[in-house]
Amino acid sequence: MSPHPTDRDCLCPPRFSSGLDAFGRPIPGIFAEHRVTVFEAMSRRSSFAHWQSGQGSDIGMMVLDWVAYLWDNLSFYNDAWMREQHLLTARQDASLRQLAKLTGYAPRPNLAATARLVAVADAKAPFVIGPALGITSEGGDTHGALPFETVGEAAIDPARSKLTAIMPRGTVFDPAFIAVGNGLRNLRVDEPVVFVAADGTAKATMLREIRNDKFPSGETYAELILDDGLDDFAGIAVADLSVFGFASDQTATRSDSDGIAVASATPSRLSAGNMFLQIAGVQPQYHAGQQIVVANDDTGSVTLSQVARVHVVNKELVGGERPVFATYTWLEIATPLPAADQYRVFARPLRGARLIGAPLAQAGLADFGGRIALVEKYLGDSPEHMGPFVVVDAQDKAVGVTARLEVHPHNQQASLVLSEVEDASTLLKAPVTVYGNFIDVDQGKTVIETLGNTTGRRFQHFRLAQKPLTWLRRSDTDPTPAIELFVNNVPWTYAAHLLGVTDDARVYTLKVEADGQATIILGGAPKAGQKNVVARYRHGTTGENPAPRTINTPAGRIAGVAKVFNPFSALGGLAGDTAEDLRDVLPARIIANDRCVSAQDYNVNARNFGALAADTRVHWTRARKQWAVETTVIFDGGLDAPLAASLRAYLTARAPEASLVDVREAIPQDGTIDLTVRIAPDAVAEDVRRAIDRHYFDPYRGQLALRRIRIGHGYSRADLLRPLDAIPGVLRIERLALDGSETAPAFAIASGHYLRATLNIEVLR
Repeated sequence: MSPHPTDRDCLCPPRFSSGLDAFGRPIPGIFAEHRVTVFEAMSRRSSFAHWQSGQGSDIGMMVLDWVAYLWDNLSFYNDAWMREQHLLTARQDASLRQLAKLTGYAPRPNLAATARLVAVADAKAPFVIGPALGITSEGGDTHGALPFETVGEAAIDPARSKLTAIMPRGTVFDPAFIAVGNGLRNLRVDEPVVFVAADGTAKATMLREIRNDKFPSGETYAELILDDGLDDFAGIAVADLSVFGFASDQTATRSDSDGIAVASATPSRLSAGNMFLQIAGVQPQYHAGQQIVVANDDTGSVTLSQVARVHVVNKELVGGERPVFATYTWLEIATPLPAADQYRVFARPLRGARLIGAPLAQAGLADFGGRIALVEKYLGDSPEHMGPFVVVDAQDKAVGVTARLEVHPHNQQASLVLSEVEDASTLLKAPVTVYGNFIDVDQGKTVIETLGNTTGRRFQHFRLAQKPLTWLRRSDTDPTPAIELFVNNVPWTYAAHLLGVTDDARVYTLKVEADGQATIILGGAPKAGQKNVVARYRHGTTGENPAPRTINTPAGRIAGVAKVFNPFSALGGLAGDTAEDLRDVLPARIIANDRCVSAQDYNVNARNFGALAADTRVHWTRARKQWAVETTVIFDGGLDAPLAASLRAYLTARAPEASLVDVREAIPQDGTIDLTVRIAPDAVAEDVRRAIDRHYFDPYRGQLALRRIRIGHGYSRADLLRPLDAIPGVLRIERLALDGSETAPAFAIASGHYLRATLNIEVLR
């Protein structure tokens, strides 16, 4: 409080008397200052006026030094003690936790991560996996191996363990892969084929080879090897492109209208200079406007052409008195043909086969059209199974789906009919595998421990041998400890405190230290006994969320299971409140008082539940004609449907009755910070880099760390630059660019998004 009450209404900073700090307390001095003050005070008395400091045995100087020394110590400890009583100035973690306890807020402990594991079975028949089976994760960069245990029972069907998805075929024509399905009755090697697009564009080429093969799904196809490429058709939909063979072919020679002795012709007039193909005999199958393909017998090249007119002529073979004539059909065409001794004319095109696209090398689930066909035949007991599946590609990318298993009654061919897809746009690289058996696990290891003897007195303390104690989320309460206590083989009940507990109450509470070490305090007074206090509890919760495919080592053989792994990162794990967390959350927690009224209350309670960050907005719902609350959150590892449902229930339980509460996950918005700093000559460049990186991204204190990020909040240049002044060795900032722009005033962050920044640092000396 300022000692000048008149300053409360002015816009200038408050003024404090010399010797007083911002809290109105005396500023502690040093020994020399106190010594002078004491000497001045004591020298005013005449009896001390002639003390001489030069005489070492002078008792007066000794008293002066003793008083100054005592004053120095008292002022230091008094100042330190006073600082530890205030939330903003306390330095000791124990002080902050004590302040939290005085407000009734129990600092948030480490919260257990949860994960869903895929189980690949090697059994012959369906079976059930029980609870409390241990599975360990691999160590990571920030943690060692972590224990997990199965939650509840899980039904395993070997037929759903591992299924291969048939990739969708490409819908766009690819000239590098020209293939047709079954039914090649109208396509023959060393004969021309014609490709015709929906707009009428056509091209003829010679078919040189048909290569029969199988797709990975087992389906057969035939690849066509052609003389000429079909690049002109690239990008056209496969469905808009047809391939034709021919029903007939005849041998022809080339003739010109000029200089040919023709006894009769129908029609009588020939087109001078046009090209004619001469075919022996009368050929009624040809007509004007007909499309034909002419093959050069010498070179094998083909020409797609059209008949302009058809002439039937009698050609004189032998002259004289008794001439000999032969009847020929001349096909008049305008297309130039290369010279050749003989041609083959192909007519009467027939639909050759159905063109098909190649299986896509990578595709999103949206490309499957709502159905994933499977290679394997389904021989399980539940052909109409409906539930979760996970689709995993060759690079271990995974997408969760909810689908109905559909099995053909005759050939047992299976497919998944998709009803919900977590991310339809993620590109999956072939081969793609589908898993349908899951085991839910959460972090911690169960132990049974005999704690000691009862003496018949109340408030006995028993310290657990293992730490940290595991705490689990509950949808309707604050996190609860994973512990059961038995005294004389009778279960006792956990209580948050022992206020008002009677002597005969079978309740206990926990005293938990910052490192997770827990001590049990009995509320009642049980009968005296030997080794009659037993606890079953879980420990090993660190708040870490292991990466995908790292929770994979069962503690022992699980009958019927060949392999387990987590396709997605574990989620929901959270390291407990740090000192900075307590400074931030305590004032808001006191205001919220464990109920949700304002938007800030929802944010505080969402963070208490385990969210790293939260932002709440209120909006009007036209359908329900009432106000609704939407809380956007960030969880370490992400937010899945079960965790979202638990958080929604947790917030709804604290909200006014009939409140509409919804929860959704914040969306990262990428941004790049390009920073050029000039450092002092004696500064170590790498140390400065690390300090700047810690300032922005330290997991607990970093300005842009998820624990400190603000959802829907833009960061200005001043926000990003101002704290850098305190980093040792930094002389000045030479350049700051946001997403490559040196003039951009801030990162503009959309509602429901948060800044996911990348930092590039250049150090100059």
